[in-house]
Amino acid sequence: MKYFIDAITAVFSFKEVRINRNITDYPQQHRVSMLLYLIVMLLGFNTAIVLHLLVGMYILPLSVTLCILLCLFLSFYRIKATSFSSSRRSPHKLNVADLLERDVVPLETSEACASLKGQVILVTGAAGSIGSQLCRQLLDYEPKLLIALDMNETGLFDLAEGLRPHPHIASLYLHIGDITNVQRMTRLFADKQPNIVFHAAAYKHVPLLEQYPDLAIRTNALATYHLCYLAQQYAVAHFVFISTDKAAEPVSVMGASKRLGELIVQSLAQSMSGTTRFCAVRFGNVIGSRGSVVPIFARQIEQGGPLTVTDPKATRYFMTIPEACELVILTSAIADQGGLYLLDMGKPVRIIDLAEKMIRLCGLQVDRDIHIVYTGLRPGERLHETLAGADEELVPTTHSKISCVTHKDNLPTFAMIVQWIETLEDSLEHEDVMRHRELLFELVREQELISVLTG
Repeated sequence: MKYFIDAITAVFSFKEVRINRNITDYPQQHRVSMLLYLIVMLLGFNTAIVLHLLVGMYILPLSVTLCILLCLFLSFYRIKATSFSSSRRSPHKLNVADLLERDVVPLETSEACASLKGQVILVTGAAGSIGSQLCRQLLDYEPKLLIALDMNETGLFDLAEGLRPHPHIASLYLHIGDITNVQRMTRLFADKQPNIVFHAAAYKHVPLLEQYPDLAIRTNALATYHLCYLAQQYAVAHFVFISTDKAAEPVSVMGASKRLGELIVQSLAQSMSGTTRFCAVRFGNVIGSRGSVVPIFARQIEQGGPLTVTDPKATRYFMTIPEACELVILTSAIADQGGLYLLDMGKPVRIIDLAEKMIRLCGLQVDRDIHIVYTGLRPGERLHETLAGADEELVPTTHSKISCVTHKDNLPTFAMIVQWIETLEDSLEHEDVMRHRELLFELVREQELISVLTG
C-alpha cells in the first residue's frame, strides 16, 4: 500500500515543477523513479493475484481499484499539465497594443509621398530599432536610393536580409560608416548627394552614458553638428534629427547630449543661410526596442524571474516602433524650418504595471510564478519623464498626434554654437570624465551659458 501512495504522490509532484520549465522535461528527469514505481505497482498487482489464488484473500478487487484510481490520476494530471502548458504564451509574442492598452492605428502618410518618392534618402543608425524600421517604411515610398548607414556590419546585413522580399529592395544601399568620421561622411555626401537625412544614430543607454560622457558628446552632439553642416554644404532639402523626451530639462548625460543636438539643429536652421529645412522630433521610450524594458522582461520571464523594476512609482512614455517611425516621416513633411516637434505618446505607464501585465499575458501569476524585485533608480534615471521644459510650450499642429515645442527664450546664435563646438572638442582632448559632464550641462542650461562663454 505504501508503494501505491508513493506513486500517487509522485503524480502530484507534477504540480511542483517550475512553470517556466517545459512540463515534458519532468519524465526525462525522473524516469528512474517513475520506472521503479511502475515495477513496484506491477509486483504488487501480481502478488495480489497470487495471494488470492493461494489463500482466497480478497485483495484482487482492492488492487484493481487502486490501479484504476492511479490511472485516472495520471490521466487527469496529464490533461491538466497539457492544458496548462498550452495556455502559456511566449513573452516574445505578446501584442504591444495589449501592453499599451491603446489602439495602435497605422497612419495615412500621404503628405509624405510627394517629398519622398524618387529622392535619395540617408538614414543614420540604420541598424538600430528606429533606423531599421525607418528604412522599412521609407522603401514603401519608392525612393531613388535609400542609404542605410551604420557601424554595425551584422545589423546592416540582417536589415538587408529582412527586406529582401520588398519590391523596392534594389533601392537599398548599405554603407558601413561612423558618423563621427567627418572625412568619411563628407565623401558620402559628395558621392551620393542625399536629398533627405533622417539622423537616428546616437548613443542611447542612460546609465552607461553616465560613465562615458565623452562618447555621448562626440556622437550625439558633435557628429550632429558636422552632419548639419554637411547638409547645408551639399544642399540637402530636409534634415530630421531624432531626439528624446529625456532632452526636456535633462538630468542625464544622454538627455543633455540630445538636448544639445536639438539646440544645434534649431540654431543652425535660424542662423545659417541655405535651402536645408532642419527639424527635430522628440518621443519617449520605444516599446520592444533593443535594451528597453519589454525584451528585458521577456528574457527574465523565460528564465523564471525575477523581473527587475527600478521603483514601484517609476513611469515612462511608450510608443511602438512602427507608430514612432510613421510620425517621424510625417513630421518631416509638415515641419517648419527649425521646428522642434513632440509626438503623442499617450499617458505615462507605470513600469510595475507593465511588468505585471506581461506576466499575466503569459498565463502566469505575479509573486506565485514570477516574482518582482525593486533595484532602485540607476545613474541618470529619474522617476518620471517630462515632455517639455519650463521655458517650453506645446502648440498643436495640423496633425493631432504631433505638437510643436516652442521656446519662450531666444536660441543660441550660430556664433555661439561654433564656440560651443570648439569648447567641447578641446575638452575631449583631456580624460576628465567629470569635467566633460559638467561642461555639457553648462552648455544646455541658459542661465550658465553666458558665464561659460564670456568667462
